Amino acid sequence: MTPQSPAPPWPASTPRSDATAVNVRLIVVRHGETTWNAENRIQGQTDIELNSRGEAQARRLRARLAEEPITAVYASDLQRAWRTAELAIEGRDLPVVRDRAWRELHFGEWEGLTSAETVARDPEIAEARRRQPGIVRPPGGEHLGDLRDRIAPAIEAIRLRHQGETVLVATHGGVVRTLGCHLLAMDLNLAWRLGAANVGLAVVDLLPDGPVIHAWNDTAHLLGDQLGLASIEGAR
Repeated sequence: MTPQSPAPPWPASTPRSDATAVNVRLIVVRHGETTWNAENRIQGQTDIELNSRGEAQARRLRARLAEEPITAVYASDLQRAWRTAELAIEGRDLPVVRDRAWRELHFGEWEGLTSAETVARDPEIAEARRRQPGIVRPPGGEHLGDLRDRIAPAIEAIRLRHQGETVLVATHGGVVRTLGCHLLAMDLNLAWRLGAANVGLAVVDLLPDGPVIHAWNDTAHLLGDQLGLASIEGAR
Protein backbone atom coordinates (compact mmCIF):
# COMPACT_ATOMS: atom_id res chain seq x y z
CA MET A 1 0.00 0.00 0.00
CA THR A 2 1.32 3.43 -0.93
CA PRO A 3 1.74 5.65 2.16
CA GLN A 4 -0.41 8.78 2.15
CA SER A 5 1.59 11.88 1.33
CA PRO A 6 1.77 14.39 4.18
CA ALA A 7 -0.12 17.64 3.97
CA PRO A 8 1.99 20.54 2.68
CA PRO A 9 3.66 22.45 5.55
CA TRP A 10 3.53 25.75 3.73
CA PRO A 11 0.65 28.24 4.14
CA ALA A 12 -2.03 28.54 1.51
CA SER A 13 -1.57 31.31 -1.01
CA THR A 14 -3.70 34.45 -0.62
CA PRO A 15 -7.13 34.12 -2.30
CA ARG A 16 -7.30 35.62 -5.76
CA SER A 17 -10.14 37.92 -4.75
CA ASP A 18 -7.91 39.68 -2.18
CA ALA A 19 -6.47 42.94 -3.46
CA THR A 20 -3.19 42.11 -1.75
CA ALA A 21 -2.97 38.68 -3.37
CA VAL A 22 0.34 36.99 -4.00
CA ASN A 23 1.51 37.78 -7.51
CA VAL A 24 2.47 34.17 -8.25
CA ARG A 25 3.00 31.05 -6.18
CA LEU A 26 5.88 29.18 -7.80
CA ILE A 27 6.33 25.47 -7.02
CA VAL A 28 9.70 24.35 -8.34
CA VAL A 29 10.70 20.69 -8.43
CA ARG A 30 13.88 18.96 -9.50
CA HIS A 31 13.37 15.99 -11.83
CA GLY A 32 13.30 12.38 -10.62
CA GLU A 33 16.29 10.09 -10.63
CA THR A 34 18.04 8.90 -13.80
CA THR A 35 20.63 6.21 -14.35
CA TRP A 36 23.32 8.88 -14.61
CA ASN A 37 22.20 10.34 -11.26
CA ALA A 38 22.58 6.91 -9.70
CA GLU A 39 26.07 6.62 -11.23
CA ASN A 40 26.99 10.19 -10.18
CA ARG A 41 27.59 11.18 -13.80
CA ILE A 42 27.22 14.79 -14.88
CA GLN A 43 24.19 15.08 -17.16
CA GLY A 44 24.08 18.76 -17.97
CA GLN A 45 22.10 19.12 -21.19
CA THR A 46 22.50 15.50 -22.26
CA ASP A 47 18.95 14.18 -22.60
CA ILE A 48 18.77 11.26 -20.16
CA GLU A 49 15.42 9.67 -19.31
CA LEU A 50 14.06 8.89 -15.85
CA ASN A 51 14.82 5.42 -14.53
CA SER A 52 12.09 3.34 -12.83
CA ARG A 53 12.94 4.82 -9.44
CA GLY A 54 12.70 8.33 -10.89
CA GLU A 55 9.26 7.64 -12.36
CA ALA A 56 8.06 6.29 -9.00
CA GLN A 57 9.43 9.41 -7.28
CA ALA A 58 7.57 11.66 -9.74
CA ARG A 59 4.30 9.80 -9.11
CA ARG A 60 4.66 10.61 -5.43
CA LEU A 61 4.56 14.27 -6.41
CA ARG A 62 1.07 13.79 -7.83
CA ALA A 63 -0.33 12.92 -4.40
CA ARG A 64 1.72 15.61 -2.68
CA LEU A 65 0.44 18.32 -5.02
CA ALA A 66 -3.14 17.06 -5.28
CA GLU A 67 -4.61 19.96 -3.28
CA GLU A 68 -2.52 22.65 -4.93
CA PRO A 69 -4.57 24.81 -7.37
CA ILE A 70 -1.98 24.60 -10.13
CA THR A 71 -3.09 26.46 -13.27
CA ALA A 72 0.07 26.29 -15.42
CA VAL A 73 3.00 23.90 -15.78
CA TYR A 74 6.43 24.61 -17.25
CA ALA A 75 9.38 22.28 -17.65
CA SER A 76 12.81 22.06 -19.15
CA ASP A 77 12.68 20.55 -22.63
CA LEU A 78 14.95 17.72 -21.44
CA GLN A 79 12.90 14.58 -20.94
CA ARG A 80 13.84 13.87 -17.34
CA ALA A 81 12.22 17.20 -16.39
CA TRP A 82 9.13 17.24 -18.59
CA ARG A 83 8.37 13.59 -17.82
CA THR A 84 8.54 14.40 -14.11
CA ALA A 85 6.03 17.21 -14.70
CA GLU A 86 3.72 14.94 -16.71
CA LEU A 87 3.63 12.33 -13.95
CA ALA A 88 3.19 14.97 -11.24
CA ILE A 89 0.04 16.40 -12.86
CA GLU A 90 -1.37 13.19 -14.34
CA GLY A 91 -5.16 13.41 -14.36
CA ARG A 92 -5.27 17.18 -14.69
CA ASP A 93 -6.22 18.84 -17.96
CA LEU A 94 -3.06 20.94 -18.12
CA PRO A 95 -0.40 21.04 -20.83
CA VAL A 96 3.28 20.90 -19.91
CA VAL A 97 4.99 23.84 -21.62
CA ARG A 98 8.55 22.83 -22.51
CA ASP A 99 10.96 25.73 -22.31
CA ARG A 100 14.70 25.60 -23.08
CA ALA A 101 15.30 28.37 -20.56
CA TRP A 102 14.77 25.84 -17.74
CA ARG A 103 17.45 23.44 -19.05
CA GLU A 104 20.25 22.31 -16.78
CA LEU A 105 23.60 24.08 -16.76
CA HIS A 106 25.58 23.12 -19.87
CA PHE A 107 28.64 21.20 -18.71
CA GLY A 108 30.23 21.00 -22.16
CA GLU A 109 33.01 18.42 -22.39
CA TRP A 110 32.36 17.19 -18.85
CA GLU A 111 28.96 15.72 -19.60
CA GLY A 112 28.93 11.97 -19.02
CA LEU A 113 31.91 12.12 -16.64
CA THR A 114 31.96 11.67 -12.88
CA SER A 115 33.31 14.46 -10.68
CA ALA A 116 36.48 12.44 -10.12
CA GLU A 117 36.97 12.09 -13.87
CA THR A 118 36.64 15.87 -14.39
CA VAL A 119 39.37 16.44 -11.80
CA ALA A 120 41.65 13.91 -13.51
CA ARG A 121 40.95 15.41 -16.95
CA ASP A 122 41.08 19.14 -16.11
CA PRO A 123 42.49 19.54 -12.60
CA GLU A 124 43.07 23.31 -12.70
CA ILE A 125 39.66 24.13 -14.17
CA ALA A 126 37.93 21.71 -11.80
CA GLU A 127 39.57 23.32 -8.78
CA ALA A 128 38.80 26.84 -10.00
CA ARG A 129 35.18 25.89 -10.63
CA ARG A 130 34.88 24.27 -7.22
CA ARG A 131 35.82 27.62 -5.66
CA GLN A 132 34.01 29.93 -8.09
CA PRO A 133 31.20 28.18 -10.02
CA GLY A 134 29.56 31.55 -10.59
CA ILE A 135 32.30 32.67 -12.99
CA VAL A 136 34.25 29.56 -14.07
CA ARG A 137 32.95 27.51 -16.99
CA PRO A 138 33.60 23.82 -17.67
CA PRO A 139 35.32 23.39 -21.06
CA GLY A 140 32.70 24.27 -23.67
CA GLY A 141 30.01 24.87 -21.03
CA GLU A 142 28.29 27.52 -18.90
CA HIS A 143 28.96 28.98 -15.49
CA LEU A 144 26.22 29.78 -12.98
CA GLY A 145 26.18 33.42 -14.04
CA ASP A 146 25.24 32.30 -17.55
CA LEU A 147 22.51 30.12 -16.08
CA ARG A 148 21.12 32.93 -13.93
CA ASP A 149 20.97 35.20 -16.98
CA ARG A 150 19.06 32.47 -18.81
CA ILE A 151 16.43 31.77 -16.15
CA ALA A 152 15.81 35.30 -14.84
CA PRO A 153 13.72 36.35 -17.89
CA ALA A 154 11.77 33.07 -17.67
CA ILE A 155 10.87 33.80 -14.03
CA GLU A 156 9.77 37.32 -14.88
CA ALA A 157 7.68 36.06 -17.82
CA ILE A 158 5.84 33.65 -15.50
CA ARG A 159 5.29 36.42 -12.93
CA LEU A 160 3.74 38.71 -15.53
CA ARG A 161 1.72 36.01 -17.30
CA HIS A 162 0.25 34.24 -14.25
CA GLN A 163 -0.76 36.94 -11.78
CA GLY A 164 -2.57 35.42 -8.79
CA GLU A 165 -1.96 31.84 -9.96
CA THR A 166 -0.01 28.78 -8.79
CA VAL A 167 2.59 27.59 -11.30
CA LEU A 168 4.60 24.37 -11.30
CA VAL A 169 8.09 24.32 -12.83
CA ALA A 170 10.00 21.04 -13.29
CA THR A 171 13.70 21.58 -13.84
CA HIS A 172 17.22 20.56 -12.72
CA GLY A 173 19.53 20.72 -9.72
CA GLY A 174 21.76 23.48 -11.03
CA VAL A 175 18.73 25.54 -11.99
CA VAL A 176 17.12 25.08 -8.57
CA ARG A 177 20.26 26.23 -6.75
CA THR A 178 20.80 29.16 -9.11
CA LEU A 179 17.16 30.16 -8.74
CA GLY A 180 17.59 30.19 -4.96
CA CYS A 181 20.64 32.44 -5.24
CA HIS A 182 18.80 34.74 -7.62
CA LEU A 183 15.74 35.04 -5.38
CA LEU A 184 17.78 35.62 -2.23
CA ALA A 185 20.43 37.84 -3.85
CA MET A 186 23.06 35.30 -2.78
CA ASP A 187 26.55 34.97 -4.17
CA LEU A 188 26.41 32.31 -6.88
CA ASN A 189 29.64 30.85 -5.57
CA LEU A 190 27.62 29.72 -2.53
CA ALA A 191 24.99 27.87 -4.58
CA TRP A 192 26.28 24.53 -3.27
CA ARG A 193 24.82 25.45 0.13
CA LEU A 194 21.28 25.05 -1.25
CA GLY A 195 20.06 21.44 -1.37
CA ALA A 196 18.45 20.05 -4.52
CA ALA A 197 17.48 16.38 -4.15
CA ASN A 198 15.61 14.47 -6.84
CA VAL A 199 11.93 15.58 -6.72
CA GLY A 200 12.71 18.04 -3.93
CA LEU A 201 10.12 20.84 -3.83
CA ALA A 202 10.62 24.55 -3.37
CA VAL A 203 7.61 26.81 -2.74
CA VAL A 204 8.08 30.51 -3.38
CA ASP A 205 5.61 33.39 -3.36
CA LEU A 206 6.65 36.11 -5.80
CA LEU A 207 5.40 39.24 -4.06
CA PRO A 208 5.59 42.88 -5.19
CA ASP A 209 8.17 43.58 -2.45
CA GLY A 210 10.24 40.49 -3.21
CA PRO A 211 10.07 36.71 -2.95
CA VAL A 212 9.11 34.73 0.16
CA ILE A 213 10.37 31.14 0.35
CA HIS A 214 8.05 28.81 2.30
CA ALA A 215 9.81 25.51 1.55
CA TRP A 216 13.09 24.37 0.06
CA ASN A 217 14.26 20.91 -1.04
CA ASP A 218 11.17 19.39 0.60
CA THR A 219 11.13 15.60 0.07
CA ALA A 220 8.52 14.61 2.69
CA HIS A 221 6.54 12.85 -0.08
CA LEU A 222 9.35 10.27 -0.31
CA LEU A 223 9.32 9.30 3.37
CA GLY A 224 8.44 5.78 4.43
CA ASP A 225 9.80 3.81 1.48
CA GLN A 226 12.93 3.24 -0.58
CA LEU A 227 12.44 6.19 -2.94
CA GLY A 228 14.28 8.73 -0.80
CA LEU A 229 17.38 10.81 -1.23
CA ALA A 230 19.55 9.64 -4.06
CA SER A 231 21.60 12.19 -5.98
CA ILE A 232 21.86 15.34 -3.88
CA GLU A 233 25.18 16.78 -4.95
CA GLY A 234 26.24 18.85 -7.89
CA ALA A 235 24.32 20.37 -10.78
CA ARG A 236 23.41 17.27 -12.73
